[in-house]
Amino acid sequence: MPGTPANDTAPRQSRLRDKPQQRRARQRLDAILNAAEALVEELEAEAITTNLIAERAGVPVSSVYRYFKNVSAVFAYLFEDLNEEIIAVIEECLANSQPGWDDWREVTGAIITRLHLFLVDNPGYWKLLLVMQTSQDLRAAKADMIGQVADMLSARWRQGYDGFAGGDPDLVARFTVEIFMSIETRCAQIQDPKTLSEMFAELVKALEAYLSLYLNKVSPEDLGNGSPD
Repeated sequence: MPGTPANDTAPRQSRLRDKPQQRRARQRLDAILNAAEALVEELEAEAITTNLIAERAGVPVSSVYRYFKNVSAVFAYLFEDLNEEIIAVIEECLANSQPGWDDWREVTGAIITRLHLFLVDNPGYWKLLLVMQTSQDLRAAKADMIGQVADMLSARWRQGYDGFAGGDPDLVARFTVEIFMSIETRCAQIQDPKTLSEMFAELVKALEAYLSLYLNKVSPEDLGNGSPD
């Protein structure tokens, strides 16, 4: 989240027009990001301007343009900032899982549930999902996120986890993440908690039905008692 100073090792730093070197500059950048995130949660994304961000952050609008070429670039940076937390959630779920004949549903369910709760707790991310196709910066940020998560899943399956068989792990992983993102984008438009819960239940069923075509398709003996080769 943008409450901590930006670090120069994060990939998203390449999106900055200028990298803050001094403490005051880092604080100003954080103020801009915090202001933008607050505005995303309060307003429709289309209503947010660089002037509004500058006013909320208490900085000149020139400071916004020093780091970002436009509002879409700010949104892309925020999106990638939150993506780092999403990747951390997935990594934790995968690290805590044990390979086995039946556990893929538990692993998948844990990832889906943790990510959904993360989005519920970060409504700004949901709202950003609704505008991800509106600019090249945002499309690129979303594509990078989908690719990174898909790579994590396909790498797991290529190592022999979950009994993957019958398809291309890269393609299946990509479709899995695309399904999740498309339904979560729909969830972003739902205000009623009951309807949201029902939509999430359908997401779980859809992903389990799709993944059951490819996971645990070989015998436990072929899996080497659940251990990847």
